[in-house]
Amino acid sequence: MNRFIASFAVIAALSLGSAASAAVVVGPNVGGYATFTDTNTGLNWVKLDSFFDLSHNRMAALVTAAGFTVAERPAVETLLNSLSLGAGEWAGYKAIMGDAPNRELIWGSYAPVGGANLVGWAFAYDNASSWSYADLTWDADVVPNGGSISADMNIWAFVQGGGVIPEPATWAMMIAGFGLVGFAARRRGAAIA
Repeated sequence: MNRFIASFAVIAALSLGSAASAAVVVGPNVGGYATFTDTNTGLNWVKLDSFFDLSHNRMAALVTAAGFTVAERPAVETLLNSLSLGAGEWAGYKAIMGDAPNRELIWGSYAPVGGANLVGWAFAYDNASSWSYADLTWDADVVPNGGSISADMNIWAFVQGGGVIPEPATWAMMIAGFGLVGFAARRRGAAIA
């Protein structure tokens, strides 16, 4: 029995280690918007190709009406700083998070700071090795590159999700663990009889 407990503890530790690694996955539709889910926090974020040629304040009004919270920089940093760009992961993030439609850029604005009407944005181009942040850079009522094919900034906005979605490796470890529990219980039952 002690060997069984030790085996189960190892499987549980591996499972928890896998679940703790940060990732983004396709999320549910929320309030009419496609989302992606941060598996680290369980937050569902508006996909970054939901808008085009809109100011931050217009996007903020739309997502707030749908139940989202417009993120401030610390929340965006929590999301992005857990997503490495060092080994070419950008394309995978683009497929899940969305991007600018006419150029290789993932970007969105975040909430104004200190009552100013100036927003910041967080972004990464496809060849970036880290995420970049620019605070208080644009009037929240103005469309960056308005009227052009580059008027493609989106917004960092989130809503609480239904919890963390386990990664495939986590599911595999959990299934293996349940299998071991069942096997041990069956074996114990046979030994008693």
